[in-house]
Amino acid sequence: MITLTVDPNAETIPDFTSEEFRFTREAVLAGREDGTNELAIEILSNTWNAERERRRGFWESEREEREANQREAQQRERGAERDQGVDEEIRHTRNSRAQSPRVNEAPDLVAGKPVPEAIEYLPACFAIKKLVEWDYIELSYFTPEGHEEAAKSEFMASQEIFTIAKDNNVFVLKPVANFKAKGKVTQDEDLTWEQLCIASTNFLKHIVIKKWPVNMMEAMHAFFFHLTNHKLCNEGVDDLKVLILYQARVRREWHCQIKNSPHNGIFNIGIRDS
Repeated sequence: MITLTVDPNAETIPDFTSEEFRFTREAVLAGREDGTNELAIEILSNTWNAERERRRGFWESEREEREANQREAQQRERGAERDQGVDEEIRHTRNSRAQSPRVNEAPDLVAGKPVPEAIEYLPACFAIKKLVEWDYIELSYFTPEGHEEAAKSEFMASQEIFTIAKDNNVFVLKPVANFKAKGKVTQDEDLTWEQLCIASTNFLKHIVIKKWPVNMMEAMHAFFFHLTNHKLCNEGVDDLKVLILYQARVRREWHCQIKNSPHNGIFNIGIRDS
């Protein structure tokens, strides 16, 4: 296959009327009794344009092939990053258990260390997995109620329970907690304004921990900043409900586009019209 290094669309037709092409024009007219200078210029121009059209076809084919290869490489890279993130979570959990105190082993108690003022609950493993994969996840997982329920359910459900999952056409064992949502999930549309504000703060903290791309983190921070500082925040309960519904629908659509059409110009969720 021909490989082009110059875009044919940027080429300009040579000046076939110039002295530089005199011998070329004479060669074109060789053997023609009715040949004129104008006819030679026309033949040369038509030949050059036809050749450029042919090169344009090759150029477009090569461009499409390059873009397809780039998309495949990006998808493989993103898939590897997501898999690595989940695998790191699993390794971290296993290492934590491996380092936990065993029977008859004396724990490392610090004599002067007091009880912590607050114990921070973490979101469910299912929600963390969704974050790693840039999937939509309900904000209720990041409310205090969601954190408390995750702590209770994951304490009762052993992390040693695994399920079979398909990963890059290979069947592997992964923790059930990574795939199982909690029984009853409060939809974003049904959150209170207070729950939304608290959950969004926790959500933004965890996307930083999970190292989202900078542009995605900045857009999401801007989205919640504009939402929680909107002029409707100073109005009544009905106006707050409008903001709650707006957040639910816009964020769900944003994640849907990231999942299904990552290369089709996803809108910037951090920019609002009014």
